[in-house]
Parts: sequence; structure tokens; C-alpha cells
Amino acid sequence: MITFRSLARDVEIGANAYLLDFDGTRVLLDAGMHPKREGPEALPDLGGLEFGSIDAAVLSHAHLDHSGAMPIVQRSHPEMPVYSTEATSALADALLHNSVNVMEAKRTELGRDDYPMFSHREVGRSVKNWEARKTDRPFEVDGSGVECTFFDSGHVLGAAGAKLEQGGRTIFYTGDVHFEDQTIVRGAAFPESGVDVLVLECTRGDSERDPDYTRWAEGERMAARMENCLKGGGSVMIPVFAMGKTQETLTLLYELQRARRLRPMAFHIGGLSVKMTTIYDRFTKRLRRNHSGMHLLRTQGLLATPRKRGEMPELKGGSVYAVSSGMMTEHTMSNRLARRFINNPRNLVVVVGYADPRSPLARVLDSERGDEVELDSRHDPVRRECETERFDFSGHAPREHLVDYVARLKPEITILVHGDKPAVERIRSEIAARVPETRVEMPTPGAPIEIG
Repeated sequence: MITFRSLARDVEIGANAYLLDFDGTRVLLDAGMHPKREGPEALPDLGGLEFGSIDAAVLSHAHLDHSGAMPIVQRSHPEMPVYSTEATSALADALLHNSVNVMEAKRTELGRDDYPMFSHREVGRSVKNWEARKTDRPFEVDGSGVECTFFDSGHVLGAAGAKLEQGGRTIFYTGDVHFEDQTIVRGAAFPESGVDVLVLECTRGDSERDPDYTRWAEGERMAARMENCLKGGGSVMIPVFAMGKTQETLTLLYELQRARRLRPMAFHIGGLSVKMTTIYDRFTKRLRRNHSGMHLLRTQGLLATPRKRGEMPELKGGSVYAVSSGMMTEHTMSNRLARRFINNPRNLVVVVGYADPRSPLARVLDSERGDEVELDSRHDPVRRECETERFDFSGHAPREHLVDYVARLKPEITILVHGDKPAVERIRSEIAARVPETRVEMPTPGAPIEIG
């Protein structure tokens, strides 16, 4: 018998972790850390897992909501191999070390004795048990008889869906997926048949997208808005997540410059973004991607980087700052820059990604010009005089594309994960209407679902 169990604590996007049991062979799909919670509550529900009871883990991609708890899982499963693509391994290694730094800072700021939940040394030991595998090449999961194959998922560099087969039964876990090409990362190259059970992400299940949307048209709209600001003597700030969104945004800006939609200039980056861009550049010729051979950090005149770690870029008119983090989180470069930036009426904040409703960036977006906005609890609020505008460059597939994939694949069972309750329910109803032959499951955390 094959069962599926969600180890997430709720139906939401957060500490993603799922357990497949192939008649006694247990395979973990991801082990993330919830970005909105602190301490043990940020982890998946690992309480029911006995020491050494997981045979192997599959890591779909490097984002911390999928990888952030892996060292803790490995602590109680020291012999467990973790399979991922090579790029995911490199990016997750760097992000986990940065996570240790963040937790060490929180130990002081929040007075939490449970931070850090793992150390730099433990990350180093954990990564030694990670095994890189190429896409489209089947491999056996640790001598178990379970065969796994990775397929490019189109989300971020190295991200992959995983097909697992045993005893004539095939399960496909999408991880985070985007079916269209982005600027660097090409769209997903997923199986189009032969899947019995589909485990499908639902991030954008409850959001609408203009049917006439194209990424390039959205880029041109952004460039026109930026040019208007720069002509008026203002500067543009683009808060971006250090991994993925930074590199996609910078390459799009480069394309817009070459198409003469945006003036020639160097874009300022800093913080963790520099390290993540270095890793992206390392894989410029080794993966299925656009702009093969292009090194962002070596492209003449494209980037301006700090001379030393942690150094803030000089704030001056006519500049563009693509700085991490993507939500102006406290104690990050984008937050520090914003405290000097948003009170200038000539300036523009461009938003290209997700903003949690409780984040400093969301407070800026929800404010009116002239409002006082709290960006950092340790500092006085800042009057928001700048302009703001949002653009859609999501790395997640829109609802229509997710349902289209289910309709093409026609799996026997579709399990909906990685979405809040409205998103999951909306996709469930659309699949039920379009693909009535598939049994749709919305897993209750901790409750096993029999799938074969």
C-alpha cells in the first residue's frame, strides 16, 4: 500500500513537507520552515517520525519554505540521503547558512533561547548527505526499489518536480511550478502522461490574471514607469528576494536596456543577492536556461556592487536599487534603504513579487502619500511621499495553467498542496468541473491518504 501524508501544520503555504510511504519505504518530499512563524512552530509537524524512520528525502528547490528544516530532519535521520539537482544543492546550502545568521540575530533581538535551531557546522554536516541528480535521468532511491526522476519545474534555478515509481504505480510531485518561460529560467518540462497520482501546488489558485498578460508587455510597462521617475530626477527601488527574483529581475532589466526601453545604467545590488547571483552565474552553461553563457556579475556596466559586505549603496537621484529582501524585512538592506528612500516624492518603489500583509513592504503599499509608515520597530516611522507600483512577475503558475495541466494529464488522484484554503478550494472546484474522472484530495495535516 502507498500512502501520502502532509506534515504541514495547516492548509497553507509555509513549512512544506510531505511523506510518501511505499509499503514501508518512506520518502520525504521537502522539509521547509514557515516564514511567518518563529521557533519550533515554524517547523513541519515532525513529532510522529521515529528516529531513522525516513529512508530518503527529495528536495524540490532551495527556497527556505521547502528546504529550511532539512538539517533538523537530518539530525534524527543521520543516514538519510537527500536528493536534489546540483543547482538546488548549491543554492540551498548558501540559504541555510544565511538562515543560521538570521536566527543568531533573532536570538539577541527577540530573546529566544531556542535560536539558532541549527548551526553552521550542522549545515555543513547535513549537506554532506545530499546527492545531486540530473533532470530526466531516473535513479533508484537508496536501494529501495523506488525509482525517481527529476523534471525542470520552471520556478527558480535548479527547481524540479519529482516522479516516483514503484510496483507499477507513478506519483508526480510538482514542487513549485511555472509553465511559461521566465527571463532566465525556462518553463516547466513535465511529464504529459503516465501519472497515476499528481501532487499539485496551488499558490495562485485564488488569484486572477489578465488573459492578455505577457511577461514582456509587463516588463515594458515597468520600464515606462521607471523611465518617467528617472526623467524627473527620482530613483527607483525594487525590493527583491535574494535568490531567484533578483536574478530574473536584473536579466529582464538588461533585456529592456537592449530593446531601448530603459536607459543604459548600472543597477545597484547588495547583501545576500550578490552571493546568490554568483551561484546563478556558476550554472550559466550547465542547465536548461535562457541567456546561456551570460554572467550577470561580469556583464560590463550592468551591476554596481558594494565594495565590502553589508555596505549600503550611495543614495542619489537617477539610480535603480534592486536590493534584498523582497518584503523590506527588518534588519535587511531593503529596509535600511527604504528608511532613507520613501520620504522623497520623486522616488518610486517598484514591487515585482509577493508582499506578506504583515510585512513592512505591505505597510508601504497600503499607505497613502503623507502617511507615517513603521518600517522598523526600533526606529521612528517614516513619512511616505514616494510613489509605488506593482507588477506581475510571479514564479508560480496561474490557476488556469495548473488546471490545464491536470486536464492534460488526467491522473487518477490529484492531491492539492502549497496553497491557502481559498486557493486550494478554488482549484478543487475547477478540477472537479473540468476533469471529473480525477479524485481530488485536500489533505488534512497529519492524516494519511491511501493512493495505491
